[in-house]
Amino acid sequence: MREHKGSVDVVGLGTERKTKQESRSLPGYLRVSLSLLALSCLCSSASAQSEADVRNKVQASGYSDSGVTEKIQDSGLTPEQVRQKLKDSGYNPDALDQYMPGGTAGKPTTPATSQPVPTEGPQEPEIARPPAPGQSPAPRPELTPASFPEFTKEILKRVPATAPVLPFGYEIFHYAPSTFEPLATGPVDPDYPIGPGDEVVVTVWGDNQYTHAAVVSREATISVPDIGQIVLNGLTLEQAKRLITDRLAMVYSGIRARRPSTFVDVALGKLRTIQVFILGDVDRPGGYTISSVSTVLNALYNAGGPTARGSMRDVRIIRHNQLFRRVDLYGYILTGSRAEDVRLQSGDVVFIPPIGKTIAILGEVHRPAIYEVRPEERFHELLRLSGGVLTTALLDRMQIDRIIPFSERDSLRGMDRVALDMPLRAILADSTQDPELLDRDIIQIFRIGDVRKNTVTISGAVIFHPGTFQIKRGMRVSDLVEAAGGFTSDSYMDRAVLVRTAPDLSQSIHRFNLAKAVAKDPEHDLELEELDAVYVASVWDIRDRHSVQISGNVRKPGTYDYLDGMTIMDLIFASGGLKESASKLEAEVSRVDSATIATTKGARIYKAPISEDYGIHSQDSSFVLQEYDQVFVREIPDWELQRNVTITGEVKYPGVYSLNSKDERLSSLLTRAGGLKAEAYPRAATFTRAKGDAGRLAVDIESVAKHHNHRNDLTLEAGDLISIPKEPKTVKVTGEVGSPSSVLYERGQAI
Repeated sequence: MREHKGSVDVVGLGTERKTKQESRSLPGYLRVSLSLLALSCLCSSASAQSEADVRNKVQASGYSDSGVTEKIQDSGLTPEQVRQKLKDSGYNPDALDQYMPGGTAGKPTTPATSQPVPTEGPQEPEIARPPAPGQSPAPRPELTPASFPEFTKEILKRVPATAPVLPFGYEIFHYAPSTFEPLATGPVDPDYPIGPGDEVVVTVWGDNQYTHAAVVSREATISVPDIGQIVLNGLTLEQAKRLITDRLAMVYSGIRARRPSTFVDVALGKLRTIQVFILGDVDRPGGYTISSVSTVLNALYNAGGPTARGSMRDVRIIRHNQLFRRVDLYGYILTGSRAEDVRLQSGDVVFIPPIGKTIAILGEVHRPAIYEVRPEERFHELLRLSGGVLTTALLDRMQIDRIIPFSERDSLRGMDRVALDMPLRAILADSTQDPELLDRDIIQIFRIGDVRKNTVTISGAVIFHPGTFQIKRGMRVSDLVEAAGGFTSDSYMDRAVLVRTAPDLSQSIHRFNLAKAVAKDPEHDLELEELDAVYVASVWDIRDRHSVQISGNVRKPGTYDYLDGMTIMDLIFASGGLKESASKLEAEVSRVDSATIATTKGARIYKAPISEDYGIHSQDSSFVLQEYDQVFVREIPDWELQRNVTITGEVKYPGVYSLNSKDERLSSLLTRAGGLKAEAYPRAATFTRAKGDAGRLAVDIESVAKHHNHRNDLTLEAGDLISIPKEPKTVKVTGEVGSPSSVLYERGQAI
């Protein structure tokens, strides 16, 4: 194909001139697609063409399915418009349906879902491919108890206390395949084998300069200016670079000069694609078109990885009908080594056989799971796969739940399953003691106990460093208190408690005097035993903290700790002092006498003198408070700050006025404001009251201002707003009149 101005010539058609004339009326993308599909066949017997036939013709042209799909999407036409264009040009309108959105091109097929179309003659196999760029197969559904592998379900039945144990390694294939696709750009390693379809870019610079790109032909050759055809069959990139450089050195002497003046670089441009088959126990078996740099892992990710029945340790690469390599995926998962990650070639078959011998190991190991082990591997190798035992493992024994092999069941009638206890300590210490593993063994590594027996504890808020301590021979209470840093001065010294735990876990209590214990009195300084627990209380743990309260006209009313010798002025001072509105003559004290409360059923009330003088020689020193006293500081009768009202508009002195009495009225305010101006219009005056969110009041201010009407002469409240507008000089006429407008007002003039 030769490319000119973004279009591709139509070749390979029986009626070339007719097709070229028709192609002028089609968009460029359709001309490309029709060329690729060899439409002479599609026109004559389009109804007999299967999807496989159309796809095979595309593959023979050298274009990928995704390339055709991308060109159709870039055209911006809908599927209906594409079909109409094909029909108008005389082609089968359904020829490109598989390449439209939702079509089957590029989707992998499986034996369970693909239905072959019977055709005459030999057919090429249906090739399943990875999703188009930007698309990924639906991820595997999340595992649920119903979808657990059968061995996992069996373990849950036999060891109910354990968490679900799943086959090891399969979860890495649950991610989207695009996460593990090889890079489409970037350098290619020198060992990459060059093959038909690869683009080789030769760059020469220095005394001679040019860049030449050539696609390797089917015969594995390229043509390079000045040196002609070069055969690259079977060469790696490094070998091809050396060969091309040697050939160019025969033409350009500057390449091999002592001081080179001409330089050569050989790199790869676009890489070819290859076809591989992934078969056996995989999630999506079938044929796949993948990048030529893809490895076994890349291919398996596209196919969804092995199923739970497929082997992870015996992945077979079949090349030229012979077993080429066996790959153990555990090496990659456990160590990150890609030594066995083979690069695939076109035509390779990746075969996943059924899983081999499987062993479950659970309990105190780093990676509890179900592992596939090779026939020659034994217990120590299984421990390596599981990461080894944890430090919390019980070394006295491990247990194997085993199914008796067929060959031994005749001699052990009625014993299809057995439990085998083995000394884990001896097995770990002696590598020669390596138990044999049988298929479906369930190995349990048990956990040591959580109880520490060589300890004693001490607790209590008064202990400086409470906690758990190692018990030592002959250790007593005084030794434990000393190890814990001692205790605070508010400790209750007359009684402390020791709780002792017997071997059968029953507990008993022992009392001692803490003061005598720290003084090493043998009767109270008890000798400690394992798991003893000592508790030391504070005096405030068994006694109420006394308080007093103050409320009323102080800055910080509330509850305060009672202090011995506290006076009423001490409490007022602690509460921030008196407010300006406080009555500074006396306060009221409510007191409860605990000795007489049962008979009096009430509190006693006292009047105590107070003042604004907070000096230590104030007269309040004679009144001393008691526990639970409540002090009330009253407000000065009728005390309040200025109350302001506002009058605006047509009065002589508008502004804010402070009320001079509690019952000042509207008429008084109008008088203080100088009365109404001549242009005032009191009929439209408004009276708004903020107190209680009353809002606008219906008050006839005109009657108050002009006639001193007492009924509308309201008593003013703080926040009142009176607004008196000017008298309007116009009358607005609207509605069903010839010329709606505003006219001058004339007194006595009728409508």
